[in-house]
Parts: sequence; C-alpha cells; structure tokens
Amino acid sequence: MKYDRKIIVCMILIVAGLIVSILSYAGVLHGDRFVGIGSGFIGVGILFFLKQLRYIKDPQYKEEYDLALKDERCRYVRMRSWALAGYIMIIVYAVGGLVAYIFRQDFLANFLLMSVCFVLLVYSVAYFYLNKKY
Repeated sequence: MKYDRKIIVCMILIVAGLIVSILSYAGVLHGDRFVGIGSGFIGVGILFFLKQLRYIKDPQYKEEYDLALKDERCRYVRMRSWALAGYIMIIVYAVGGLVAYIFRQDFLANFLLMSVCFVLLVYSVAYFYLNKKY
C-alpha cells in the first residue's frame, strides 16, 4: 500500500504539471514562469516515479535504501543539513529584509522580516515542546 500512495503522488505531480503548462500555453496563466513551474512538476514527478519503480523492482537497491534511511549517521547528517539550511535561510531573509527596507521596498521588507519572525516562533514552540517531551 505504501508504494501505491507514492506512485499516486507522482502521478498527481505529473498531471498538475501538465495542467499548469497547458493553461500557460493556452494563455489562461500569463507569464513564462508558469511553463517552468509546470515543467518542474512534470520532471519531479517522472524522477520520483522512476525512483519508486526501481525501489519496487530492485531488491538490492531497496535493501540499501532502507538501510540508509534507518542508519543513525545518515539521520544525523540529514538533521544537521536541515538545521544549517534553516540558519542560512533566517540570515538571508533578515539581510534581504533590511536591504529591502533600505531601498524602500516596504512590502518585500515586511514579508521577509515577518517570515523570519514566523520561523523563529515555530522554532521556539518546537523547542519548548520537544524539550518537555524528551
């Protein structure tokens, strides 16, 4: 059953990409970026679909993949990577917000700085919750 859900998600990504691309070509969605978004959805859907097929059909790949997911070192590296990405995101958003404020781009500055506040709020709530739980 787990395989079926992942394959369905792949199909949804491909169909969503096709719909966005077709609507963009038809002129319903204006701008070239929608063709890129649709193509990206299609590409990601196809790659995930091929990866899932390989997982289902190749027992050696399945064993290596499952082992990598459960390996403590891989989990630690994944966790540290997300932490580093979060720190960098907060710094970039904060600096970008200040630069936008200097150039009088009030909407962009507010959005970036509120995003930093939101991420820090979520981090604080998660920290206190997990600190009590563990």
